[in-house]
Amino acid sequence: MKTKKISWIMFICSLLFNYQQIKAQCMAVGNGTNGSVQCLYPDSIRNCLFIGGGFKYSGDETINYCGFWDDSIYNPMTMNGFNGCNDSVWCYTMFNGNLYVGGSFTLAGGVTCNHIARWDGSSWFAVGNGFNHTVHSLAVYNNELYAGGEFTVSGTNSVNYIAKWNGLQWNQLAGGTNDDAETMCIWNNALYIGGDFTMAGGIIVNRICKWDGGVFSSLGNGFTIGMMGQCKIKSLCIYNGNLFASGMFDHSGTMDVQNIAMWNGSVWSSIGNIGGAMMGANIVTSMCTYSGNLFIGGNFGTCASLPANNLAMWNSSTWSNIGTGMNGMVNSLAVYHNQLYIAGLFSTATETSANNIAKYTQASGFEPIYANNNSLTVYPYPGSRNININFNLKSAGQTTFELIDLAGKVVFYKIASFPQGVSVEVVDISGFAKGSYLIRVLSKSGSETRKISIE
Repeated sequence: MKTKKISWIMFICSLLFNYQQIKAQCMAVGNGTNGSVQCLYPDSIRNCLFIGGGFKYSGDETINYCGFWDDSIYNPMTMNGFNGCNDSVWCYTMFNGNLYVGGSFTLAGGVTCNHIARWDGSSWFAVGNGFNHTVHSLAVYNNELYAGGEFTVSGTNSVNYIAKWNGLQWNQLAGGTNDDAETMCIWNNALYIGGDFTMAGGIIVNRICKWDGGVFSSLGNGFTIGMMGQCKIKSLCIYNGNLFASGMFDHSGTMDVQNIAMWNGSVWSSIGNIGGAMMGANIVTSMCTYSGNLFIGGNFGTCASLPANNLAMWNSSTWSNIGTGMNGMVNSLAVYHNQLYIAGLFSTATETSANNIAKYTQASGFEPIYANNNSLTVYPYPGSRNININFNLKSAGQTTFELIDLAGKVVFYKIASFPQGVSVEVVDISGFAKGSYLIRVLSKSGSETRKISIE
């Protein structure tokens, strides 16, 4: 009994002090797109935000897998009457004043370019022989252009998933890796690379490695074992002087680090497990620093076992959700004109209609998940047959009720309309297993969560 009481107190403390809910509002970005957005890239030279992905249209405008947002409309990247590319765009980077574009395409603006192309603002150009397969990542390190992806050759050159451009051709890096290089990041004068690979330059690295311009090296034990047997790094980011890696993984050596981890230069550490996806595999696909915080996006339902729908924020000690989050997967995050842009495959962002791309406006301050003047009460506690959810709406409208187990799975879901003011919803809990759960209520007024116990 004493042990149960201590566990109960620890759980309440974790809710009060380790998790917050941000007062948040997301706004649609123009017409959005008719398909998934995979990447965002702010361009300070041209003062625009480039987008890439699997889409073909924005509203009635044909843009074909890539284009740019100028704070009013989406513009195609046109050349000789050809808009964009002939297949998906996965990444961008700026090098020597030109935009480099990587993806699954073989044509850009009608020009043959084999998975990578250069855009000077008005025309498309091939970049050497390109590659025999998809480019997933681009980076500039020591004033040289690097590409990573699923490719193995460029023309007649063997390049094994990662290559460096010398101005004339693509060359291999010390034997390359043994599988897809999906993301790259510069930190402490070195190039860090993450992906599906287990080896780089002939040494075991387990999905992440460091390149110093001459040799590859490992970062501790790297990462092993992911959901459904998969394991990969999808994003790298620098925050508070440390390197963060995210993707789909469960362990670094014997340490439990589910889908996100921090590297301080010598060891990996956990900042809280990310999981609870309602459909598909748990994965953190993107990270970005904004307003002094680390934002993450992907396919997940919980951060540190508490609710967050595909978008969340870490302030170096506390996880927060972003309102009600997104109703679909987030693929990319970027800061443009001092706002956080969120892209992926979703139709609503914090309950606002948005076609795969939205921008986030942060309200002043944060609202602890339990501090809303006790407007949400749940009784009896504990319960066995029915529970009463008493709540107060600032305005009439639809209200969503969720019962969430401690693994982050939503086991009960209901939407109903209620008038302004105090209302009560009765939920039959007799069919659920005994234990602790979270009740979450979402409406236009915001959202609140309470812990309940079923006995």
